[in-house]
Amino acid sequence: MNAWSKLAVSTFLLAATLGAGVAAEDWSRYLNARYSYGIDIPPGFSRVREANNGDGGVSRSADGQAKLAVWGANLLFDTLPSDAQSRMLRAEEEGWQITYKKFASQWASWSGEREGRIFYARAIALCYDDQAGYFQIEYPADQREAFDPAVERMVKGFKRADCS
Repeated sequence: MNAWSKLAVSTFLLAATLGAGVAAEDWSRYLNARYSYGIDIPPGFSRVREANNGDGGVSRSADGQAKLAVWGANLLFDTLPSDAQSRMLRAEEEGWQITYKKFASQWASWSGEREGRIFYARAIALCYDDQAGYFQIEYPADQREAFDPAVERMVKGFKRADCS
């Protein structure tokens, strides 16, 4: 099987897994105790390998083509929109072409493309004014169709804990 055939089979299998996974309930959920947030993890992704400091971690697709990072942050000098804007500008400096951005007081989203890859990032306000939760997923651009519904679900499921 040549490289293109392997890519086509891999993309088909990923699309089938994610497509079925968006409708089915075979997603897992990562809950972060330190910053009190949670996110749905797509089918076929590993469990989140949490960092030693407990702020979040990384999950990867079974084929290693996609990476999901999730973390909490203390906003020492910035508001959430300002911090998110700084992160977006840093992505541009790293060569990402930003193709979407939307900022509000309690959340922010932005995405971009570079060298045949796509990333989507999301920030949300957490229970304390000086904390935010982030996730960023990066995957091959030729798998956009398979990932779009999964990213939508991740955005909807990315929530802070009950702040009461």
